[in-house]
Amino acid sequence: MTEHTAAQLARATLHRLARLELPPTPENYTRIYRELAGAEGSMLSDELAYDACAELLPVAKALVAAITDKTDQLAVSMGERSREMESSVRELNRATEKEEIRQVLVGIVSIANAIRSTVEDSRADLVSTSETLKNIRVDLQQTRALLHEDHLTGAQNRRAMDAILAQEVARARAHHGKLSVIMMDIDHFKTVNDTYGHDAGDNLLSHLAFIARSVLRESDVLVRYGGEEFLLILPDSDMEGARFVIERLNQVIHKSPLIYDGKKIAVTCSAGLAELKDSENGHALILRADAVLYEAKREGRDRYKTAD
Repeated sequence: MTEHTAAQLARATLHRLARLELPPTPENYTRIYRELAGAEGSMLSDELAYDACAELLPVAKALVAAITDKTDQLAVSMGERSREMESSVRELNRATEKEEIRQVLVGIVSIANAIRSTVEDSRADLVSTSETLKNIRVDLQQTRALLHEDHLTGAQNRRAMDAILAQEVARARAHHGKLSVIMMDIDHFKTVNDTYGHDAGDNLLSHLAFIARSVLRESDVLVRYGGEEFLLILPDSDMEGARFVIERLNQVIHKSPLIYDGKKIAVTCSAGLAELKDSENGHALILRADAVLYEAKREGRDRYKTAD
């Protein structure tokens, strides 16, 4: 085999290695070289094959280097493309996340608006309920007042008297205070009714209650005990205080006749006074005042008597 032929086989071997994607090692080169050389190649010495390989090895290395450089460039380009794609994916994800967040925020705003509407409706309901409760409270107070007040004179009635008197007796006991009562009766009330009519009698009761309230202290209590009888409860008052009240009241009554249908109707009262004792309750106190009231009436009316 000539030297020219050996060089051609070497180049062909190198191209075959490239097509087979085999590395141009001496072993691979020698095997492919012999396959291409055929029978002649089998007679080649290893030395000649290696010489041919050594001759073309720089070319193979340059080719491999060029391929490697291109591969590296391609890898770098693919890396850049990959990063660009990753960036695009991230941007897309961010856009998707933004849309999802926007949708979530829209939902939150919608829920908040619904809650606010519900709260406003509840507030309106509460205001309405509060107003209703106030009205009910006022109605209850008025009803309670009506239940405890005499409808004709505005004085407290017997139902209220029981609670008030028990409270004042307990307070006097707790603070070692004084408590007095005045049982008062309008003189000749039946005669007024018979002469002027029951409407005149009703006007006389209201007239007397008005005078009594003008004389009493704020802490004192006026009770319509029954018929033409009134009870005055005087907290923190001893017998001297009760005397002062009844004398003042009688003076005003004498100076203030009832004017009814253009006529003056003179008014006088009889009264019994009693001061709470340590051993008695409110009921016993009233009974003692009522007993001396009837003594005053038997003695001629228009006067007061004090209980022992």
